[in-house]
Amino acid sequence: MRQLLVMILFFSIIGCAHEPKEQKQSLQNENITNVSHDGSASRSDQWHAKKAVDMLKARRDVKDAVAVEANGRLLVAYQVKHMQRFRMKAIEKDVRNMLNDTFDKQVIASHDLKIFWETKALKEKMETKNMSEKEIEKEVTIIQKLSEEQT
Repeated sequence: MRQLLVMILFFSIIGCAHEPKEQKQSLQNENITNVSHDGSASRSDQWHAKKAVDMLKARRDVKDAVAVEANGRLLVAYQVKHMQRFRMKAIEKDVRNMLNDTFDKQVIASHDLKIFWETKALKEKMETKNMSEKEIEKEVTIIQKLSEEQT
């Protein structure tokens, strides 16, 4: 009887300790090697975004990248590898120059994690829902304002 009570108590504690909300917010539980997307939205008008993501992922100092193209603007968000963060200013300048030289569009590039999350969410929304150009443009404008504000 006592063993049964201990087992029930043990499993109830384990069951209550599961915190999926915190796990979703943390990138540590995300297995980046098994991510199947290429970082750009899968619409036919997103080839600049796909090219930008491919260029950034080819760099040794960039861990992950995501991009969305909307109405003449290219929104690019990327994550820098942990040990490369000491060179953040130089990496940011190189990426901005590389993207501006390659694309004749207005390029909004950011290494901020919040911008990365917002851009990734927009890209996933574009893949799942049939968003109009106006809706995409509105979301890109909101993300651009977030990237320009200082904390």
